[in-house]
Amino acid sequence: EGAAILGKTNAPEFGTRPVTEGPMFPPARNPVDKTRTAGGSSGGAAAAVAAGLCALSHGGDGGGSIRIPASCCGVVGLKPSRGRISSGPILGEDWAGLSTSGVIARTVADAALGLDAMSGHLPGDPYWAEVLEPFLAAARRDAPSLRVGWTVDAPVAVDDEVASAVESVAAEVARLGHRVTRVKPDLGQFRPLIQILAVTAVGSLPITQPQRLDRLNQRMFEAAPMSTAVDYLRALTELHQQARRLIATWDQIDVLLTPTLTYPAPKIGEIGQDVNTASAEFLDWLSFTHPFNCTGQPAMSLPLATSKAGLPIGIQLVGRPRDEYSILSLGAQLEAAVRPSAAVARSG
Repeated sequence: EGAAILGKTNAPEFGTRPVTEGPMFPPARNPVDKTRTAGGSSGGAAAAVAAGLCALSHGGDGGGSIRIPASCCGVVGLKPSRGRISSGPILGEDWAGLSTSGVIARTVADAALGLDAMSGHLPGDPYWAEVLEPFLAAARRDAPSLRVGWTVDAPVAVDDEVASAVESVAAEVARLGHRVTRVKPDLGQFRPLIQILAVTAVGSLPITQPQRLDRLNQRMFEAAPMSTAVDYLRALTELHQQARRLIATWDQIDVLLTPTLTYPAPKIGEIGQDVNTASAEFLDWLSFTHPFNCTGQPAMSLPLATSKAGLPIGIQLVGRPRDEYSILSLGAQLEAAVRPSAAVARSG
């Protein structure tokens, strides 16, 4: 209550693309470089925040759709824990529990404030994550000494500038007094499972004119009847087993530091044009975001580096299940060290 709603922003059809491009509307352009994508699926929201139209925006994240555009546009993108924000009163398990609402903002403190406003649950929600204290309080205090693991290891190659940026931020984390180690979690095991869940999610929609769909969604809608309920349940069971194994990484660390994307924002129309290869191209690009939709952990993209071409490079922090507090505190601490102009919001 009390928010002044500015308007609606552009998003790709059904949120199935990590770029905001499609047949219905013009593409969402990146305010940093208008020839580049704003990312997606919450690309219009991130572009609006980056352009200064608003202080923060709502977004949805089912595979990285808040963190991807935040990284592309140079703003903060926070995907909260599963169950932190209600999916009701209409939805139950949104995309089998992979998708959640979240916040895109200019600063960590603004993102925390937005999360305070959005958090809560409704009767019948399949997941509940209790709020222990205001998230803004975490963004306004120094993080305690944390065990921070970092990685640039993915199933695909990571851009050299992106990898270098992660190493530099890891060094800054160590300088701030945290215990930093390199780790090698297996992030590649979810891809075939996500594809099954995405196809069945699109296939379950009440679509009466599939010929009018975006080409990728049309392909997914047509493929859905070939997947049975048994296929779906097996994929979901395997996804949960893999998620438990990945979460075990946090037995040794408190926060994981990764790139948000494997390379900076591409040109509009550069990826995902061929429906035969689009899914693989997209999953390569977001190798570091989609695993944490599968685990349900909180994850945040921070604009802490820039490429030689002047493009933002997002750095992702991933917390333990239901622990937004650690990534907000560490994120604000890094923001103050790397982006001093943003530190005003932390102390104001």
